[in-house]
Amino acid sequence: MSETGQDTRSSGSAGPPPEAFEKAADLLRALSHPVRLRMIEILGGGELCVKSLEEILGISQSSVSQHLTRLRYAGLIESQRRGHLVCYRLIKDGAARILEAAMDESQLRD
Repeated sequence: MSETGQDTRSSGSAGPPPEAFEKAADLLRALSHPVRLRMIEILGGGELCVKSLEEILGISQSSVSQHLTRLRYAGLIESQRRGHLVCYRLIKDGAARILEAAMDESQLRD
């Protein structure tokens, strides 16, 4: 954008395809809940099982599982069964970078 607020890119410029913006919007929707953002921060520190997340977050197992399912569906985390436990880990650090940028921005407004 120019200083006048007008888009200076040519209409024929080769940018990301429209599908890339859909995927980005899906990612942002997956991150658009405070509990899921906290999960991203927590899992950024390493793998944890559902019970540990339940205790850290102070929410029910069913709520933890629903949020984890949303993050897994978005391709941000993966699970691994260990006996009767299911543990999760962050597989894309991009989500952690998005969280960090959003937190930095919100700090500027205080």
